[in-house]
Amino acid sequence: MSDQNQKVQWRVLKFGGSSVSSLADWQNIAAIVQSHLDQGFKVSVIHSAFKNVTNQLEQLAQEATTGEQDESYQSIVANHQAMANELSIDESVLQPWFDSLQITINNIEEKQSLSPCDRAELVAHGELLSSTLGEAYLSKTLDYKTHWVDARQVLTAVDDSLKNVNEYFLNAVCHPRENLQLINDWAEQSDLVLSQGFIANNPIGQTVLLGREGSDTSAAYFACLLGAESLEIWTDVEGIYSCDPNKVTNAMKLEHLSYNQAFDLAQSGAKVLHPRCLSAVAPQRIPVHIRSTKNPKASGTLVDENHQESKWVKAIAIKQNVPVVTLLLGRRGQQPDTLQKVFGVINEFGLTSELLASTKESLVIEIDNSNSVYSESVLTELSEKLAEVCMSVLLSHSAIITLVGCQASQALWHLMQLDEGNMPEQWLLLSHTSSDHHLSILVNDQQAEEILNLLHQELIKV
Repeated sequence: MSDQNQKVQWRVLKFGGSSVSSLADWQNIAAIVQSHLDQGFKVSVIHSAFKNVTNQLEQLAQEATTGEQDESYQSIVANHQAMANELSIDESVLQPWFDSLQITINNIEEKQSLSPCDRAELVAHGELLSSTLGEAYLSKTLDYKTHWVDARQVLTAVDDSLKNVNEYFLNAVCHPRENLQLINDWAEQSDLVLSQGFIANNPIGQTVLLGREGSDTSAAYFACLLGAESLEIWTDVEGIYSCDPNKVTNAMKLEHLSYNQAFDLAQSGAKVLHPRCLSAVAPQRIPVHIRSTKNPKASGTLVDENHQESKWVKAIAIKQNVPVVTLLLGRRGQQPDTLQKVFGVINEFGLTSELLASTKESLVIEIDNSNSVYSESVLTELSEKLAEVCMSVLLSHSAIITLVGCQASQALWHLMQLDEGNMPEQWLLLSHTSSDHHLSILVNDQQAEEILNLLHQELIKV
């Protein structure tokens, strides 16, 4: 180990489900990890369950309540055994997790009900199984010491008893800080530490999940713990684009974004990074590099603290089929007790929301439909409960298009320069935050992609 006063340099690499699901993927991963180790860095690899496994485990959890889980269980076992064989790993290394999974299933079947605690415990097996195979493969492939770590022994969620029970177990939050003892202890034990995304512990030792797409967040938490030199998010795309390439064919890859710009894009629907990931690393000034596992030589997108003011829109994000609740508050309007009741009801359902606009007598609120407890039936129940507080509740589904990269006032000026003939028939709402980092437009879902392409063509000058 280096001198006691010299901090060990770590890099954290996160690999998503689509990047860890074949031998070719793992050969790429081994080469990527090797290059970092050869440069003298210690490496922590955080990775997801294999592709589609989390959804399969969610289905298995539901089936276990009625004792109809055997086929799904055997399919999950067979898929992981097949992956072990593809990687030339003895499948017996998986048996302890298969046994653990079976115990969790039996517990749910016996109770004939699925609690959020049981759901978290069962779904966590996806990451535990995949990371066990990943560590075994890298251990036999690389000439470096490797070490498998259970993320639940390292990450402890905030004990927020005020949270809805679903949020508490399925969308937990951690606040890790740099840990010099951990940094040096891990460096003494090994060159490469491999652990799981998506999972953590609560203060009394129960398994909790960090929300869907939570592996980015896990990697950010590990980067904070290790005071990492950098965090790399390895995925199946080559970086962050000026718009979703699946919706805008001439979208351009962005070489650089500030933390604020990347956060605004993630919060507004861009799928490459999770906003909570950026919230963790930005205060520690840890750079984030988005890279492609399929094309490791591509330059990717760098996200860091460097920021240059621009007069131009840099990127456009879109969220479609967004639940929007319009509340008429009556003559008393936005009295503190009324607002408290409204947001108390939303919290009671375990949902998260964002205030899009307000007047003296109304509120327009977006409900986050990426939340792990969201469903159309929950939304209907929410509307009925809100109707007990407000004069009327109007529920609709719209699209939100967000312009990022310049101040909202500047983005509004650009919108005003568009040819009148190209403008959509109706803007439903314009909204921006007090920080003035971006401008959001509420539009009809049916027109959304047409408007998106128009705005990208006229406003993006990268």
